[in-house]
Amino acid sequence: MINKPMAKYIAVSVSCLLLLPVLFGCGSESADVVTEIITALDEQIEAETVSAREYPGDGSGAGSAEIPAVQTEKPPVTDAPVDPNVVTVSVQTQPPAQETPAQEPPVQAPPAQNPTDYSAIAPKAFLAKTEDAGQEYIDNIIFVGDSTTYGLKPYKMLKDGKETKQVWTPKSGTLTLSYATISKIVYPDDGSEITIAEAAKLKQPKMMVLTLGVNGVSFMEESFFKSEYAKLIALIKEASPDTVIILQSIFPVAKNYTSLSQINNTKISAANKWIAAVAESEGVYFLDTYSALVNAEGWLPDEYQNGDGIHLNTAGFTVELNNIRTHKVP
Repeated sequence: MINKPMAKYIAVSVSCLLLLPVLFGCGSESADVVTEIITALDEQIEAETVSAREYPGDGSGAGSAEIPAVQTEKPPVTDAPVDPNVVTVSVQTQPPAQETPAQEPPVQAPPAQNPTDYSAIAPKAFLAKTEDAGQEYIDNIIFVGDSTTYGLKPYKMLKDGKETKQVWTPKSGTLTLSYATISKIVYPDDGSEITIAEAAKLKQPKMMVLTLGVNGVSFMEESFFKSEYAKLIALIKEASPDTVIILQSIFPVAKNYTSLSQINNTKISAANKWIAAVAESEGVYFLDTYSALVNAEGWLPDEYQNGDGIHLNTAGFTVELNNIRTHKVP
């Protein structure tokens, strides 16, 4: 590259060369050669000057900013995009062989109970069929029981629907007869958790319908079953002497119930007779709702249950409430 100081030096030298032919008489031919050299030098100087203007820098002829190279090769393509948020799980196509559980023997349902059976067991306590007592009769009842009673709330079967104050059950929604005297229910009037007897003392209900024992039939013997029911009745009477107490029969279960070896209609039918006997001996009433719910084959019909084989649906609760209305206390 030829810089400016060098260009000036060359220009001075050229001027001297131009004078030589004249001074020494070299002739026009020598002058032409010198002219060609000067022209070549001028072209070289111009080229270097343009290059310096277009790429200013440190005087080396190259600019300070580098031009990035063009990427000519495409990046490799993977078989499938990888999502870091997706966890890959290996799938076992052939599950390990499992032993087939032993099949429980089928449980035969007993024939539907005849109401006269109960009237023979509890001639004073048994509630016979009456005229429809109407909705007001239902509105005056406090329903105490296990999960088969709790369903009255979510199905909105009583006054004020889900907010009804007529259902007394523990917070869990279930109640076992063997613990009924000491278990705490949610008292709807203030949300406190107190015993059934304590709630009865506060409320002084006109009527109470007790539906208990479905869990107890799986492990309670007759004497134990009867004594626990009698204890609960005594506590309620002491707390609220004017309350009319009705012991309602346990409801039947459906054929699809999965624990028929423990809770079945044979055991339930036997327990209902125990309940009728307790009602007779304790001076309270007995209501047979089992017979209103059971079908000709001895099962709770599918149209009356919620699908699990033991709990009622809207249609089933409607049958229960109508049965209560049409078996009025004298």
